Amino acid sequence: MSERKSINKYYPPDYNPLEAEKAARKLSKRLKNANKDITTIRLMTPFSMRCNKCETFIPKSRKFNGKKELLTERYLNNIKIFRLTIRCPLCSQPILFRTDPKSADYVMEAGAVRNFVKKSDIIGDDKTESVDETLERLTREQEEDEKEKERLANRDITNIDGGRKSHTNNGEDKMVALEERLVKIQNEQENAEEIERLRKQNYERMNRAEETFARITSVQDKQTASEVDEADEEDIDIDGLADEAFKRNMNTNIIEDKPSLSAGPIELDRLEQLDVKRFVVKKKKKMKKKKTQLKLGSGSFTN
Repeated sequence: MSERKSINKYYPPDYNPLEAEKAARKLSKRLKNANKDITTIRLMTPFSMRCNKCETFIPKSRKFNGKKELLTERYLNNIKIFRLTIRCPLCSQPILFRTDPKSADYVMEAGAVRNFVKKSDIIGDDKTESVDETLERLTREQEEDEKEKERLANRDITNIDGGRKSHTNNGEDKMVALEERLVKIQNEQENAEEIERLRKQNYERMNRAEETFARITSVQDKQTASEVDEADEEDIDIDGLADEAFKRNMNTNIIEDKPSLSAGPIELDRLEQLDVKRFVVKKKKKMKKKKTQLKLGSGSFTN
């Protein structure tokens, strides 16, 4: 234990601490720049894949701690190409795929297989295109476009007369198409105006119907109120007639045995008799209520 904790250390006679510090810094920089092209990143799988070793399915957009490596290849001598490396979550096999600027997609290199393979991912179609190849392709496409234009022009102008006819026909066709389009736009505007007019008419009809309904309901309410008032007046008249008839009958009952010069009791109709009976019943009920209230107020309630 004392050997490890020894304080005394050997320093050679030509030891220079400043030079030793510079050497340590250079070594650390060299180690940092050794793997500058390879960096550790957090990435998500751009497509679903299946591991070749354990056949584990890896879904799209699953997160991994992977490595990004810059390749020496360039697309059009300007666009960088990166290789991305992840490991299978089950068997830890490295899976490699790289960017493809030509197709704006990714290309699988090793370790797994894509579940859905596009035509651009088939072997032979994933080669990068050089500058010369792109120029050749563009010139070829331009030549094909020019040939197509010349062929159409030759077909339209086979001879002078036929050419004139064709050109006039083309102009007439364009004018007819323009006139048809204008007529169609005009018809659409007219239809829109007609629809708006119908909407306004329906709105006015609805308002009129609501006003008439409100007037009818107000008239009906007034009629019902007048009928109720008339019925109340009739009830009052009937009560008054019943009171008079009751008083007359009472007077006739009192002076039955006494001679009288006046005429006999009043002869009542059937309806008048019923009204009198109703009035008598009402009077009896009122008298009974008053008697019970008086008895309850005095505290002597007896049957």
